[in-house]
Amino acid sequence: MNTTQAREIPIEKVLQNLGCEPTKTNDNDSWYLSPFRIEKTASFKLNKKLNRWYDYGEQNGGNVIDFVILKFGFSVTEALDYLKKFETFFSFQKQISEVVDIKNENSPTIIKIIPVQHSALIEYLNQRGITKFRSVKQLKEIHYTIQEKKYFALSFENNSGGFEVRNKYAKLCLNKKDSTTILNNGTTIRVFEGFFDFLSFNVFENLVIDKADYLILNSVALLNKNTAILSNYTAIELYLDNDEAGDKYTSLILNQFSTAQDCRTIYNGFKDLNEYHMSACLKEDSI
Repeated sequence: MNTTQAREIPIEKVLQNLGCEPTKTNDNDSWYLSPFRIEKTASFKLNKKLNRWYDYGEQNGGNVIDFVILKFGFSVTEALDYLKKFETFFSFQKQISEVVDIKNENSPTIIKIIPVQHSALIEYLNQRGITKFRSVKQLKEIHYTIQEKKYFALSFENNSGGFEVRNKYAKLCLNKKDSTTILNNGTTIRVFEGFFDFLSFNVFENLVIDKADYLILNSVALLNKNTAILSNYTAIELYLDNDEAGDKYTSLILNQFSTAQDCRTIYNGFKDLNEYHMSACLKEDSI
């Protein structure tokens, strides 16, 4: 991907992937709570027609490349690498928002949601090291249509009735983007960035999973709206990604809560908990 191609990627798509939703919008502009800090009044403006942003608190703005560089501290090369995935989504779903408004006539229609049973989905789970999943009630098999074409995938339900949808070729959210909480009347809460990290944790036999509560963010940026929840617990375990965003939000929680613990040392050297788990599974298979 070159810079010309990258600039065509809608900033709105990148914001949606980070869990950012506008507080108000019109045909030309959308206003967001700043993705660069915690705030109560929206100061981040997106001009949708020009595909340009400006943050009044940061006194900075620009195109989508500028946004990614400022957000994650990337170089231009790293920013282009990060944006590659959005080029794939954009070409695959030109008329479909990553967070789909089910009222839009072009948006997906959910046909059915059933327990996971398709062999291709079970194989996909196994490829990612997930052998135990039947007890996770949020994980289902979803069938849906996009412009009369039928698709199926794994789905993970969030607190707003939306679904994180994943298969070997697709990564999107149907309906409203939100986090997922799993409550077991615990005094400890474990925080994961994505549901595959949670499923990986669920496989570990030496860990007790029913004595804690769980927060699966489904986007690391949604941690901002869940900080109030964390104050209810005597212990907070953080299992975020080993990247710039994971560093930022882990530090934010560690600074805010003395009971918080950075648990990423378990999978140091790996992008996330699922990647570490997949590596461990490969080692076991080779023995």
